[in-house]
Amino acid sequence: MSINLREQKVISFDCQTTAANPFNGHLLEIAWAVVSADEIQRKSEPEVHSFFLSLPEGEKIPSRISRMTGITDEMLKGSIPPYEAWQLIRSAFEGGIPVAHFAQFEQRWIDNLYSLHSSDDSAPQILCTREIARRLYPGLPRKGLRAVSGYLGYSMPEEKRAAAHVRANIAIWKKMVDDLDDSGITTIEQLMEFLKEPPPIHNTGWNYPMPRNRRLSLPDVPGVYRFLSKCGEVLYVGKASSLRSRVNSYFTKRKADGKTLELVSQVYDVSIDQCETPLEAALLEFETIRELHPPYNLALKNPCRKVVFLASDLSSCSYCPGPEFSIGPVPENSSALLLNDLLISLFERTVQDPDALGLDYLPVEDGALEEGFSCFREEYFPHGSMSMEAFLSVGKRVWLRRHDEEDIPEDHEHEAVEVINSEKVKKHLEWLVSTGSRDIRQAAWFCLLGWSVIEWNPLMKNRTRSLKIEAGRTVFSEWALCSTPGKLALPDLSRLDRQFQIDSRCFTLLKILNIELRRISVSGALKQIYVRGNYPLVRQKVSGLFRFI
Repeated sequence: MSINLREQKVISFDCQTTAANPFNGHLLEIAWAVVSADEIQRKSEPEVHSFFLSLPEGEKIPSRISRMTGITDEMLKGSIPPYEAWQLIRSAFEGGIPVAHFAQFEQRWIDNLYSLHSSDDSAPQILCTREIARRLYPGLPRKGLRAVSGYLGYSMPEEKRAAAHVRANIAIWKKMVDDLDDSGITTIEQLMEFLKEPPPIHNTGWNYPMPRNRRLSLPDVPGVYRFLSKCGEVLYVGKASSLRSRVNSYFTKRKADGKTLELVSQVYDVSIDQCETPLEAALLEFETIRELHPPYNLALKNPCRKVVFLASDLSSCSYCPGPEFSIGPVPENSSALLLNDLLISLFERTVQDPDALGLDYLPVEDGALEEGFSCFREEYFPHGSMSMEAFLSVGKRVWLRRHDEEDIPEDHEHEAVEVINSEKVKKHLEWLVSTGSRDIRQAAWFCLLGWSVIEWNPLMKNRTRSLKIEAGRTVFSEWALCSTPGKLALPDLSRLDRQFQIDSRCFTLLKILNIELRRISVSGALKQIYVRGNYPLVRQKVSGLFRFI
């Protein structure tokens, strides 16, 4: 007699590995739980067994895998060998039908484990809940574990850990059994027949958990939106010039990228904060992300490493500003930190270690370093003037040339070449001196912008929006018919006092503010920015300044 799916014992199984297949990597972590749908209904938290596996002698966990899973080499102390893991898995699998979400992945690792440690037994076939989802929920935009679990109302933690995936798949199995029952599928035999059918072709729009009228009812104003899971967890925070248009754009593009489709598969509701202007929405977005740490916000969640301050001769740096470290702040990975090595090389007419000049990402052709360095020196320092002023002036000139050529990447992306020739060396040194000097100029600007009053005309009408900024944060805002600098008087702080208050959070906030001001300036809406001493910088002056930073 067939067992009802609700009573069927299943082994929810997951493994984490160091590579995509056993030929290139090793098992890192395994976890399982033996349950039935009825037991899940009665128990709030099933017992999950999890173990780390020891790696071969001398093997380390790849850094990419550590970032994804949070598993470190230190955590593997006391791990079990693969043979013991196979014994545990074999014993566990005897208690029911193994189930995994993307069973094809787990199956290849289990097959390999059995082939290495058993000459008699073959690995059991793992039932795939993803394949069930493809047939049961054809209108769901994505069928991955996180998307399906979120769609069915279960929120997963960010880190990819085996035990967390087991719990998610248990929640999926419980809901799937209910939905299969509604479709008349009540036994494992009927389920296997169901899986033999090809997944239905879905040609209409996707089915989203969030009601259509909810997103259509949003106001057509600037603001910040938060996508919420079924249990109210904030999944993603974004900004918008129009909340209605921006939020709806996620649900009207059938061919969005995979990560976006995974996100909207889990969104049950949206909460909003209306803002007066897009600029204020951008600042609020950053603060909201920093407070809530939503799983789908990657860029602004850990937006900037620490900031540092440079000595006046660029010879050293410190995390704390002071009379000896008066230049900054700049990010701790700024190219400005390499300028001193380049300056010494130019002064001594000898090439320093390529690593000291940031040329360690690819091998350099024989003689290319010396030739590229010589060409760079002859073009920009033909008279041998090596003063700090001349050096930074060259950086400014190269930056402006690249600005006019519209060839300024925010991040130095290395081209897909196998080795670096002399031309690439020269180009790299130009990038180094131009972006390094730009970071120094930008630091000086941020020390002003961080304590300022911004006035602009967002709607291109008669009303002016005034925003008072202190340490990068908005402390006052208002609509006015004319400028009111007296009412928004700025504190008289020394440069050092300002530098002490600019940490990585403040620095990133100022970067966002700077980007928004560029946009406003280009649109012609910017009126003026009052900086230290209530000195006004009019739009034309700010637009000229943006060419240098």
